[in-house]
Amino acid sequence: MAIRISLAEAPEEVDAVLKLRHKVFSEEEKLFSATSDLRVLDRFDTFSTSKNLIAISDGTVIGSMRLTLDSDAGIPADEYYNFRRLLPEDARILNCGMYCVTKPFRGAKIAIGLNLMASYFGISHDVTHVVAPINPPIAKLVGRIGFKQVDEIQYDPAHGVAFLPMVLDTRELTDYFLTFAENNRLYNFIGSYECLFFTEGEYIVRAGETGDAAFVIIEGDADVVTPDNNQHIARIGPGEVFGELALLTDDVRSADILALSDIRVMRLPKAVFLAHLRSHPEHAMTMLKSIGKRMKNMLKAEA
Repeated sequence: MAIRISLAEAPEEVDAVLKLRHKVFSEEEKLFSATSDLRVLDRFDTFSTSKNLIAISDGTVIGSMRLTLDSDAGIPADEYYNFRRLLPEDARILNCGMYCVTKPFRGAKIAIGLNLMASYFGISHDVTHVVAPINPPIAKLVGRIGFKQVDEIQYDPAHGVAFLPMVLDTRELTDYFLTFAENNRLYNFIGSYECLFFTEGEYIVRAGETGDAAFVIIEGDADVVTPDNNQHIARIGPGEVFGELALLTDDVRSADILALSDIRVMRLPKAVFLAHLRSHPEHAMTMLKSIGKRMKNMLKAEA
């Protein structure tokens, strides 16, 4: 089943994040005291510099991570540890925190997906350093990204938790995460923060569906096939856009798109996508050539 990772924008998505934190931190892990409204939040959740990445499976928020860009009002990490003494004066800081995934979905897939998108968010905002008070059990995971432990394990009496202070210099992102972030910035010309993760053999779109978005492949390959006789039309890979024809014609999708490998695609919402093409005709011309090539292949397959 596909996993969607995006920024929480709608009020109900943000509320689902607060409920998820309570479920994980208060009920499953017993790190925080239970609250009467079954939500966990603090003052940083009200800041415009804070955003929540969410992982959604079958319409339910099952994972989340808060991203807070530095400002004069500070970042959550300031309340745990003095990270600033370790950073250059001109550092552009991002704080990652409130990482939580509910028990049935814990594992590398969700964790890596959230951290990939956090890497993209940081690089697209010109962040130089990411700081985080890390829950010791996930220290090894974030070490795979490039985070380094900068002190011994600490205990914060105000929050009642033990943590490891860890810092990431974005120049030292491991290759996998850096490549994903740079490819997103290169290929994703709209600047969407909504990523879908499919496994080999899954259908990304099906013919006959109403098109509400286009997609750009960040990593992996997909097969474009005719819906009636399952004939191959084209193989598409990183940097290629698909699903745009249904948006341009206000019609249903004309072909199936099948993941040929584990694949990551960015979702480009219809309204934003069409507005971008109107203001960037050079992208529209490139897309029309791609559509023409695929239509030519489709006619050959049907012959």
